[in-house]
Amino acid sequence: MLNNYESMVVITPTLSEENAKKENESIKDFIKENGGEIINSNEWGKKRLAYQINKFKEGYYFINYFTLDSTKLTELDRFYKLHEYVIRNNILTK
Repeated sequence: MLNNYESMVVITPTLSEENAKKENESIKDFIKENGGEIINSNEWGKKRLAYQINKFKEGYYFINYFTLDSTKLTELDRFYKLHEYVIRNNILTK
């Protein structure tokens, strides 16, 4: 069963804005490859973090809205953890 989700991702500020967008595209591609569908994606750009993460004070923010089978969430979470440029993420049920 496909559920609706919202996921915020913060990507390391060491990348250029173009490369940060490519990283978000790879996340969206992963969701699609696992049977999900991207409903919407918001790009907030480079913002100051509320607190320092891995010695970074800024990051590129992306919010993706998508549908995905609930059994695939652990795979998406694992993808985030293994992705070297993702410094923070969350997945919320809509």
